Order: sequence, then structure tokens, then C-alpha cells
Amino acid sequence: MKSKGKGRGVVLWVAGTYLAIAVSVAGGGMAESQELSFSTPRQVVEQWFEVYPGNMERAAELTTTAFREGVSKEEWIALRGPYLRDLQLKYVRAKIAHEKMVGKEAHVIVHAHIVTLMGDQPQDELYVLLKNPEGRWVIDQVEVYTESFNTGP
Repeated sequence: MKSKGKGRGVVLWVAGTYLAIAVSVAGGGMAESQELSFSTPRQVVEQWFEVYPGNMERAAELTTTAFREGVSKEEWIALRGPYLRDLQLKYVRAKIAHEKMVGKEAHVIVHAHIVTLMGDQPQDELYVLLKNPEGRWVIDQVEVYTESFNTGP
């Protein structure tokens, strides 16, 4: 009798382990989609700085078709990825200075400093985000203001 109970316990332990792994894997996927669904505009912009320009696939997920100038995510990645690699764009600093939400639109102002093949540049960036039909905040526009913008000829 003892061996039967022991064998049943092993079977239950193995089944429980597989179930735990399955729940963990499935739960991981849900957590990511829930994270996307419930992210604030600030969190979306922070995610943007974590992935852009190094992970263009993930960056594309954070944008609207209008941001991508009407092209599909795949086409945007194919066009922008090589350009940004050649430019060697890197954000060395990005600090969120202000955020404002009104209805389904949000504005996030960032004080940033970028480095490219052509040099480095401090700049302010205005991110305009929209809440899409699925309830996710996505980047619709980015306006960049550099120091030279305010200087005269």
C-alpha cells in the first residue's frame, strides 16, 4: 500500500509541476498583455526609451499607424531600422519633465540628450499619445525642440 501511495504522490507531484509551469508560462503572457493594456502614458514613454532604437519590433508596438506615417509595422521597421543604425542614434539621457492627460489624449514632455554619428544634442521632446480602441496608450506624434530652435541667425 505504501508504494501505491508513494507512486500516486509522485504522479501528482509531476502533474502539479507541469501545471505550475503551464500557469507560469500562460500567466507571463497575460501579464505582458495586461501591462500593455493598463500602462499609463508615462510608462509607455519610459518603455519607448528602453526599446528605441535597439528593438524596433517592440517600438513599433508602442506607436500608431499615423506615427509610422501610414505604413505597416513591418515596413516601418524595415525602413527606419537601417537608417537609425547608420545614424548610430543613442539616448544618453531622457527625463520626463511633465505629463498631462485630457480624455483620450496625453502629452508627455521629456528633457533628452541624444548622441548620433553627427554629434550630440540636448533636446526637449513632446510625446502625444492616444488611447486606442483596446484601451492602450500609444505614441501618435513626437515633436523635437533643440536648443538651436530658439537662437536667431
